Amino acid sequence: MIRNRESLVDHGNRAARETLLDVATAAVDAVHPRTTVPRTVARDGDRLRVGDRTYDLGAVGEVYVVGAGKGAGAVAAELAAILDDRIAGGVVAEKTGEIDSVPDAIDVVAAGHPIPDDRSLDAGRRALAVADAAGPDDLVLLPITGGASATLVAPADGLTLDDLASTTETLLNAGCRIDEINAVRKHCSAIKGGRLAERIAPATAVTLVVVDEVAGEPWGPTVGDGTTFADALDVLARYDLLDAVSPRIVDHLRRGRDGEVSETPHGTAGHVVVLAGPADAAEAAETRVTELGYEPLILSTTVEGESREVATCLTAIAAEAATYDRPAEPPCVLISGGETTVRVGEGSGKGGPNQEFALASALELDGEGTVTTLALGTDGTDGPTDVAGGLVDGTTVPRMRHRGIDPRDHLRRHDATPALRAVDDAVLTGATGTNVMDLRLTLVEE
Repeated sequence: MIRNRESLVDHGNRAARETLLDVATAAVDAVHPRTTVPRTVARDGDRLRVGDRTYDLGAVGEVYVVGAGKGAGAVAAELAAILDDRIAGGVVAEKTGEIDSVPDAIDVVAAGHPIPDDRSLDAGRRALAVADAAGPDDLVLLPITGGASATLVAPADGLTLDDLASTTETLLNAGCRIDEINAVRKHCSAIKGGRLAERIAPATAVTLVVVDEVAGEPWGPTVGDGTTFADALDVLARYDLLDAVSPRIVDHLRRGRDGEVSETPHGTAGHVVVLAGPADAAEAAETRVTELGYEPLILSTTVEGESREVATCLTAIAAEAATYDRPAEPPCVLISGGETTVRVGEGSGKGGPNQEFALASALELDGEGTVTTLALGTDGTDGPTDVAGGLVDGTTVPRMRHRGIDPRDHLRRHDATPALRAVDDAVLTGATGTNVMDLRLTLVEE
């Protein structure tokens, strides 16, 4: 999985770096569709088991696949291997583009992410066309992973793709949590927040979700929405964004709040199965840490907040372990998941929340010899970059300064990518085929 492993372990605490990369690989492998789908979906002749339910393919007319998100293509490929020639058609909107093992019957669209684009809009149209074509005897399988909100879009009446794209960018730049962003996006969409399920009915919908939200609950365009138009407006007001987004967005949300636009469905349609989530990655990391002879401690799988502030907190916990043998006794590995954010402004550089976490951690660890930290986006990308995260220790900042790099200036400008790349501490994986938010590992030695 780690494309630049050799350069990452060629400096600093080499043994600790090798260990953390080993643990991270095991964690991502555990939540990859090649592991989770065969465990959840199985076929015996005309009997198709999905989770705790069994479907009689002999009584099913057509089988369609409609998916979206980073890793949805990998889920679709596993489903195709199980269902063979029963798949009649469908579409998968994937950030990473074409998946060779998906049958020709399924169109794979390489759509925009994190900002939706024309290809995202095209994928949304195709998905709605499949939903409308499905009849009462048909089965629609829906692999949904993180990134679906950007790769599969359909603006609500009166809104445009530009409205959705600019609003998404504004919310991301403001440092909104993903649940806050989704509350707005669902209420500006003709496909999100359970609306796709309405279009699929009366066909049977079976959704397979890879969860990338801290709550750990299933979500997606077939899952009922617990938020309202009023909640969406509250998000914009809380971050002082009512004048920063398109006036059409605000008008649409206000009309929905006032009952002029139908609310998103609150009930979930069809059968929803969770393939994997953030806790699964953390628990797989815990298992591998134990196998390697270290004491594991899962701090939390629901961490949120500004990346640099979370880094300060977690490095303090590592220092407590190194000094006082608590909350875990070294040698130990502290494990956390969730999704931090970065509030950027004009003139910000290149980076992402995991890289910013790594850079902030490196500054806290400057000269420290017993602590090594890895921060990784489990999908293989971090922010609008091709870097997955960062691997840092007490030598990172001195090596930056030796190269004439001011790490504090890069942190101030949210410009972590070039700083980490310059000292070979940026982690490169490419698309991993899954997405269960972020994984942070901190190894504390004796």
